[in-house]
Amino acid sequence: MNFLESLKGAIQNLRGNKVRSFLTMLGIIIGISSVITMSAIGKGGQQNITGDLKEGGYGKFTISVDKDDEEFRWKYLLEPEIIESLKSTNLFKNVSANISTRVFIEVGRRREMIQLTATTPDYEKIDKAEYLYGRAFLPFEYEKGEKILVIDNLTAKSLFGSSENAVGNEMSFAIGRKNSPITYKIVGVFKNPLEELVKVMGGQRIPRFMRTPLNTYDKVYNLSTGGYNSIIVESKNPEELATDMSAANKVLEDISGVKGLYQVETMSNAAASFDKILSTLNLFITFVAGISLFVGGIGVMNIMLVSVIERTKEIGIRKAIGATNKDILIQFLMESVILTGIGGVVGVAIGVSLALIIGYFVNIPPVFSILSISSALGVSTFIGVIFGVTPAKKASQLNPIDALRAE
Repeated sequence: MNFLESLKGAIQNLRGNKVRSFLTMLGIIIGISSVITMSAIGKGGQQNITGDLKEGGYGKFTISVDKDDEEFRWKYLLEPEIIESLKSTNLFKNVSANISTRVFIEVGRRREMIQLTATTPDYEKIDKAEYLYGRAFLPFEYEKGEKILVIDNLTAKSLFGSSENAVGNEMSFAIGRKNSPITYKIVGVFKNPLEELVKVMGGQRIPRFMRTPLNTYDKVYNLSTGGYNSIIVESKNPEELATDMSAANKVLEDISGVKGLYQVETMSNAAASFDKILSTLNLFITFVAGISLFVGGIGVMNIMLVSVIERTKEIGIRKAIGATNKDILIQFLMESVILTGIGGVVGVAIGVSLALIIGYFVNIPPVFSILSISSALGVSTFIGVIFGVTPAKKASQLNPIDALRAE
């Protein structure tokens, strides 16, 4: 019996048991479609979440001072003079104080934390906000330290029902426990930079953000007592980031006369670390979905074993007229591979469709890769071989006389 005859016999046998063949393939279909769907949605969500973060940190770095260093003195705090020194070199595109603190606000009956950033015109150029309603701060508002705010759209919706309603309203909060609450006017609403992450996590915990002019913050917090948290710098040429980081560090060492006191770090490190965490999570979710493939493989082996028992007499007849053990082995293996192969193709089609549908409703464009799809098909075929070997081997080793006597 040649290869084509074995293939034809395998197909005829599967067509003769259509319902059983379909139910056997169902486990493979579910497994493959689950892997494709979860992988595509996971990668799409990962790209959505980290895309803006990576872009936001590209070509930018921060400078902080190590207050625990034995050489540290209060005169080495990050202050306006240091920013002016960095700007005067004309090596960098933008330089700004980087000040961020957490305050509590009332959201409904809950008291929630919000990240408050004190900004400057240069900071707004470095860490650009996408304004949805209202406007950014005006030059005179920066200079005079007006009591104004811009908040993110998710916080605006929680507090005022919509982003549009937030503009023109007021918020009151205190910076630090010793200070009394101060009322600020909201002049703009920007897109929450972690909105995509919130969608992926189901909106259970919403990271909240707001900004106020640096001089406004200074009036309340008195920056002269502790200096800036850090300084943020944007390179003129992102490709020369390492060179610019070294140049900035040299400027600071020349000012202080102390080496190793200031820490210069790229902003993309945090995004890269976050991306790695999401990649690991996505891999884990895909692996869990892939367990159903293993279950489907066991189903294939089970049905093929039943098929061997049902066709014992047929196997005896075929051996009696000249079929070899190899012929029987190949045919049963072909049946197993055809079942898993067709199941894999159908599973890929369903998986792609489900990913597109789910992605549309959750607003996460799925990301498909040729490697993951081809791997899924390869795995389904491999499962057919692995889980089909035992039944095929059992069928090929049947004694013709015993097989012919079987009822």
